[in-house]
Amino acid sequence: MNRHHRRALAGSTTVLATVLTLSACTSSETVNKVASDCTPAHDVDTVKEGVLAVAAVDYFPVSVTSDGPFKGTEADMVKDFAKQNCLEVKVVKVDFAGAIPAVDSGRADIAIGGFYRTAERAEVVGLSGPVYVDRLGAISEDGLSSVNQIDGHKVGTVDGYLWTADAKKVFGSDLSVYPSNVEMKADLEAGRIDVALDSFGGAKFVFGDEKDLNIEVLEPDDRIASTKEPAQIGFPFTRGNTSLETALNDAIQGWQADGTLVEILEKYGASTDILDVGEPRLLN
Repeated sequence: MNRHHRRALAGSTTVLATVLTLSACTSSETVNKVASDCTPAHDVDTVKEGVLAVAAVDYFPVSVTSDGPFKGTEADMVKDFAKQNCLEVKVVKVDFAGAIPAVDSGRADIAIGGFYRTAERAEVVGLSGPVYVDRLGAISEDGLSSVNQIDGHKVGTVDGYLWTADAKKVFGSDLSVYPSNVEMKADLEAGRIDVALDSFGGAKFVFGDEKDLNIEVLEPDDRIASTKEPAQIGFPFTRGNTSLETALNDAIQGWQADGTLVEILEKYGASTDILDVGEPRLLN
């Protein structure tokens, strides 16, 4: 995966290195059955008739493919989508680098894994409307929540994250950049840094068990663009498949209206205010 694509994934809910299972190959399984009298909400074209092939990254709490039944926030969403449209769900297990190519090559209809809606990605695959956003979190003992409060402290973040370039400009030599949040967490616990900058949603799971640490959403600041306009996350799907696009966006709107998204996020302990997505936009 090139650096630009890595940035588009990072923070996303995000690179939880402690729980990612990366694999060079793919495997698949079917996780549901469709009733013979099922009436679909939409007539959806798929790679294989009657089957929704989902390229799924093993990425808790978004998509869990390695520990028991297929589950997670986005996993539950696509299972509900398939149920609405009388489709079997075939899980194609991939790593982050393999998800978009799986959709682009026709091995999968849709991908899940906290994928950012980016202009570059939209040139390769279709992108559903936004489902939720990825906000920048600050993790510290003191509960620091603004750039001004953090300035002057030792700060850490991860290489390739959406906000890393801005953080380098703001914090300069006080910023340490790590290959993953595993190393960053270790340095925060050891006192080598005072503040860690990570995805707020991801931080809940990586740092949530640390009773001495506070996780705050970083307040909007012009110096770090992602604090003012967080990345939107949606479902990459086969480019040009208008039937799938229409059905996905209809489902998302329905989930937003009937509380399904709130219910799913609460089920996995995720914050529901990430559902305030604003108008659709693409990251450049």
